[in-house]
Amino acid sequence: MKIAVLDISSKNAVQYNPSLCRALAAEGHQVTLIAPTLKGDHKDFAYCGLIKLVPKSWVSKDFAVKKVLRAIEVILNYIIVAFYISKLRPGILHIQWLPLTEVCSFEYYILALYKKLCPKIKVFLTAHNVYPHNLNDVGKGKYKVRFLKLDKIIDGYMVHLNSPKVVMQKEFGISESRLHVAYHGIYVPEGYTPIDQLNEKINIILYGYQTLYKGTDLLVDAVEMLSNDVRDRIKVNIIGSTDSNLFASYSGKAAKYGINWINKFVSDDELYSAIGCSDLILLPYRKISQSGVLLLALSYKKPILTSDLSSFKETLEGYPTDYFFKSEDSKSLSELIEQYVYGKIDQAKIKSIISELNQKYTWTETAKATIRAYKS
Repeated sequence: MKIAVLDISSKNAVQYNPSLCRALAAEGHQVTLIAPTLKGDHKDFAYCGLIKLVPKSWVSKDFAVKKVLRAIEVILNYIIVAFYISKLRPGILHIQWLPLTEVCSFEYYILALYKKLCPKIKVFLTAHNVYPHNLNDVGKGKYKVRFLKLDKIIDGYMVHLNSPKVVMQKEFGISESRLHVAYHGIYVPEGYTPIDQLNEKINIILYGYQTLYKGTDLLVDAVEMLSNDVRDRIKVNIIGSTDSNLFASYSGKAAKYGINWINKFVSDDELYSAIGCSDLILLPYRKISQSGVLLLALSYKKPILTSDLSSFKETLEGYPTDYFFKSEDSKSLSELIEQYVYGKIDQAKIKSIISELNQKYTWTETAKATIRAYKS
């Protein structure tokens, strides 16, 4: 089977893309990744590069010129992809993201063109999120109209869990036969071996680009609610660039209660080292369909505490219900941190469950489920 994996902007799936391509190629298929960037080597699959106009240093910036460059970049890359498809003639075009559908219907016409150029091609889309993040109800309504138009040209969808599959059926009326679950594989940082180390204080980390939906403010409020005794026993680190309004509103309180907030883009090596030095990983998200951040956290085999969102509870299969805190509830998060600090959470049990989940979420299993979807 000839498979082309397409990520037109490659700003969200730089680790996912090569991991999926290697796993698909290992199953005996001819795989080509088409993307502006590639993380690591591509000795197991072919790679067709696209242009990248937006500097890496702008990743967390909100410049108007950045949005213009991003739009130009995406449109030019779609034109380049048309030439690649005409040359490669793949049987499967597996798209990872559709960035323009958030604002217009341009991608419908692009995909229609690709099907004209290669009539036998089947188009699959990985719905990493049911809706783009940070959309209000009006924005969701407009997005739904554009998505349903695009749906006419999509042959099948991949999701990472059963919960977003159910939501997509309900929200967009997509038949179950076109929705396929392929678990998100676990990212294993290269050159990193999971270790247990003894820290003077319990190191707690929240990492990734920080926005309101990720619940950064909930963690700050939860730390404020802790007793002095508990705060003296922990060291809280928030690592990653932050929405400017959120940082302006909460950085002062964070500093007051001893939270170390590193508000900048950090390299992979810096991030991996910071996670590796932590004792507890927190994900206080308000909403999420499926989380690559959680899959990276699992690879460290360290205790993880998350809000009680259905996607988190499904991913952390086997976790006791009372090891999740209530979503959007700082008090609930504060109480769970306190339980952890005072040894009321069975860390051995958590680590055993996480070890089992590392066996479940392998890229090999992801590839096999993806291929079954293609063949369906």
